[in-house]
Amino acid sequence: MNKVMWYAVWVRSGQEDRVLELCKTFRHYHPDAYEECFIPTYEKYRKVKGQPTKQLAHLLPGYLFFVSDHPQELQKLLKRIPEFAKTLGDDDGAIPLYQEEVEFLQRYTGDERILKMSEGYLVGSELVVTDGPLKDYQGKVMKIDRHKRTAVLELEFLGRKMKVTVGLEVVRKV
Repeated sequence: MNKVMWYAVWVRSGQEDRVLELCKTFRHYHPDAYEECFIPTYEKYRKVKGQPTKQLAHLLPGYLFFVSDHPQELQKLLKRIPEFAKTLGDDDGAIPLYQEEVEFLQRYTGDERILKMSEGYLVGSELVVTDGPLKDYQGKVMKIDRHKRTAVLELEFLGRKMKVTVGLEVVRKV
């Protein structure tokens, strides 16, 4: 029996939801292809008619994630999808995510695959997160946008440094 691994699939940015639905539609051809297919998202607030409204946005635009113990079946399924770009890997096939990457997604997005809003305050230019999934985050915060209630984190992910936007409410500056 194969070990369950996590895989990333690159698709054209803006096509993630469409490809996700196609994967679910074509799954009956390859029922063993994956256990789970998802797009990790994050909560953010946006003003709608003057009121802050919670919305979801893609955490890693351009990527779908699969949990599978049959990478060959997953590859067969993906070949049926015209918008599919490529599985991250080499000539020998798909390469699973590193354990640290899986742990990041599991820890910060949970079973719902949603990175919830965090809350904190600034002491000078230093961020102190007091509540939410980023409370114990030890990585680099590149930018904080108090107006949009977001922060940009720099992560080592998918073999490169990436900037990832997350929801963060900065309640005060000290």
